[in-house]
Amino acid sequence: MQGRDGGSHVNALVVDDQYEVAQGVIQGVDWRKLSIDKVFPAYSVKEAKQVMERNPIDILLCDIEMPPTNGFALVQWVQEHYPDVITIFLSSHAEFEYAREAVKLGGFDYVLQPAPYEEIEAAVERAINRAGETEKRYTARIEQSAEDTAEIPDPDSEDLRPIERAQEYIRKHIHQDLSRTEIAEAIFLNPEYLSHLFRRETGSSLGEYILSERMKIAKSLLADTDIKISVIASKVGYANFSYFSSVFKKSTGVSPMEYRSSCQKDGAPSPS
Repeated sequence: MQGRDGGSHVNALVVDDQYEVAQGVIQGVDWRKLSIDKVFPAYSVKEAKQVMERNPIDILLCDIEMPPTNGFALVQWVQEHYPDVITIFLSSHAEFEYAREAVKLGGFDYVLQPAPYEEIEAAVERAINRAGETEKRYTARIEQSAEDTAEIPDPDSEDLRPIERAQEYIRKHIHQDLSRTEIAEAIFLNPEYLSHLFRRETGSSLGEYILSERMKIAKSLLADTDIKISVIASKVGYANFSYFSSVFKKSTGVSPMEYRSSCQKDGAPSPS
């Protein structure tokens, strides 16, 4: 499972307004065995939001009744701001209405408290395995998308013009933090000359072309797959999920989640 920060670190947040309950889960679950790097506590909805704004959280274990608000309100907020976070509800309420609301909000699991720590641990493990399976299933799709955009042979070919070599290099390294200097060095050109040549021959700047390619692949994956948005962000060169969302919205007029929802409702449009 890849962390929300785009790296391999996976973090969890345990939220319960009862200190003893939250600490019991934190101390009782074998997080190391689950390959969880950090586990953060929060004792209110307000504190949970603050933790999530300051730290990348991948798995949320959340109580429901936390006056003056509740865990459902927290998860609604999480869905709006961090839609890739996996939620496991930990609740002492066995009523059907609570479980139905949890499912409606996209909760991955609903563990009835008090529960053995092994049961909570198993729920977290299932969540991690599900996320891992999803990522593996679409790794080939991501690679295929990158290949589909490559219409030019190997950039080392002497038959290619400098701009074609630059474009091919960009497509093959779209997941990296590309710089003008790096691209220029790869095709043996002066950075200033590359920028001038690129704009003259394509009508757009180097940065505009990179952004266009990233958005093209991102829109394709959002429209055609259910891969986690944070994974898509990292695969098109954005380690910071929030920054990717901001750039995507500025480019398309909608957030990644809104774009995906629109595709699912109206039928996936061809990314442009």
